[in-house]
Amino acid sequence: MGKPKIILDDFAEMLNFDSDAATESAPIPVQGGLQEMDFDQMESFPNHKFKLYEGQRLHDMAESIRQMGILLPLIIWHTDDNRFVILSGHNRRNAAKLAGLTKSPVIIKEHLTMEEAVLIVTETNLHQRSFADMSHSERAYCLAQHYDALKSQGKRNDLLSEIEQLLNPDRITENETLSESQTKSRTDEKVGKDYGLSRDKVAKYIRLAKLIPSILSKVDKNEIGFIAAYEISFIEDREIQQMIVDFLDSDGLKVDTKKAELLREYFERGKLTDTMVLQILSGEKSQKPKSNKPQPVKVKPTVISKYFKSGESQKEIEGIIEQALELFFRIQTAETDQSVDFEEVI
Repeated sequence: MGKPKIILDDFAEMLNFDSDAATESAPIPVQGGLQEMDFDQMESFPNHKFKLYEGQRLHDMAESIRQMGILLPLIIWHTDDNRFVILSGHNRRNAAKLAGLTKSPVIIKEHLTMEEAVLIVTETNLHQRSFADMSHSERAYCLAQHYDALKSQGKRNDLLSEIEQLLNPDRITENETLSESQTKSRTDEKVGKDYGLSRDKVAKYIRLAKLIPSILSKVDKNEIGFIAAYEISFIEDREIQQMIVDFLDSDGLKVDTKKAELLREYFERGKLTDTMVLQILSGEKSQKPKSNKPQPVKVKPTVISKYFKSGESQKEIEGIIEQALELFFRIQTAETDQSVDFEEVI
């Protein structure tokens, strides 16, 4: 059977747009439940994590819009304080302005939390852009947000469904509900499968999202390797992460995977001072920190055969050795305390 027909009216219905809710300061509704909004009324999403098109790619999009117009409406968040923030369409807005347009068709979303708004930004970028074209920092941000959404799927599955249908309305068959499609495709293991990544690679990207922006920027520029950055992500003290960046920038130092592993190990043992960071990055310190724990000791078979019978189990042997050690250390303690009666100790 053919794919279900999607018309523009469906966009307004699926996003629950209520034209009666428009105020004097809001755009005037137009045919199909969509609205038109001047670019001057729109704001970029704060701390937008995705790199915007530049150069030839931006000009190509502008030329396409000049010839065919804006085919996919921008998604705009009407905030509680009456601002209009772009959730999806930053590149379309920029290209359209370059093409000489002053307004665009939009779909308004209201009553969102910041968490829900971030999810829309992330999901729409994942659907509209090639994952292979994304930088490491963009992939980390996307996958971390995607993963967080999946962990609380019961809470946000309806929002994910809206985005899925908005961007890919022709992917749902007539015999499959949108909810069923989401449940099948948004599983823990499918996060990686959807983007051609192993579960291990997905986990590493999610860890990278814990890094401060200045470290992620160096990863994007290939100044820090992916695996080295992964190791540094376990240093969950942002001040120390910034210290690493400062040393790299000011002293022209480099960090490879081995140095990153040392940084992580010293941090996890509580020994990563600013001096130690500099020593590791400069190569002066190249050895792992010594453990405070006693090293495991194996008892020679000749000793076991000398003091134990062949029929005794390992558990029995370990119990006797433990008792012998307790007695030994009691005697050691008694020898340093003259008030102790040695006969009582023994």
